[in-house]
Amino acid sequence: LCVAAPVAVSACEGECIVGITNAFLGNYSSPIGSVLGEIANQISNELIPPESRTSTPFKYLTPLVTIYNKQAYDALETAIFPSYFHGKCQNPETGVDPAGCPSPNCPVVCGTPGSLIHFYSKLRTIAFEETTSMLKNLTSPDSDSFKGVAKAVMADMHSNSGLAAPPRHVGIPVQRRAQNVTMVLEKIMEQAPMLLKKACGEGQAACSWEVKMKEYILSFP
Repeated sequence: LCVAAPVAVSACEGECIVGITNAFLGNYSSPIGSVLGEIANQISNELIPPESRTSTPFKYLTPLVTIYNKQAYDALETAIFPSYFHGKCQNPETGVDPAGCPSPNCPVVCGTPGSLIHFYSKLRTIAFEETTSMLKNLTSPDSDSFKGVAKAVMADMHSNSGLAAPPRHVGIPVQRRAQNVTMVLEKIMEQAPMLLKKACGEGQAACSWEVKMKEYILSFP
């Protein structure tokens, strides 16, 4: 976990928002890598003829990973901050912060480190649900990422034999073969959200990082 130097603010803004969003993205890199690695191996084993298989099946998911890297930060930041944790904690009638606000443990949903600490279970859930949603969207058959993966798979299916069909596909028209490949690929890739849930465990226990994240959050005033 990379800790950036905190800035003097009374709410989580600027470097605080960027730092916390990037911390969750970094934390999720391991479980997401595990999920995508499993999917890549399935693609290789179920769709690529033995003579065309590569020692790095993860390459088929390059289109998906590229789009994820472009979209993930903005999607996660929006889900955490403007969408849930935002605004001042002050009582609108008195203009006074409740006890524990802005830090270290603020019992009001607002845009301060103390609020993120108090409602950490919600923060953790937002990060998990948004990450799951991104994976679901990126593995959807109508997404550009799915189409890019399908194109890469089709290219390697025939890489060692020009346009000739693999033995198990001999006699099947090219268009139908492409449809069959897409159907199998869809079944494989739709597992991504479920595999992430499995990797994170019951109650997202393996995707909580509560102790380190709370320490990091409180490094911002």
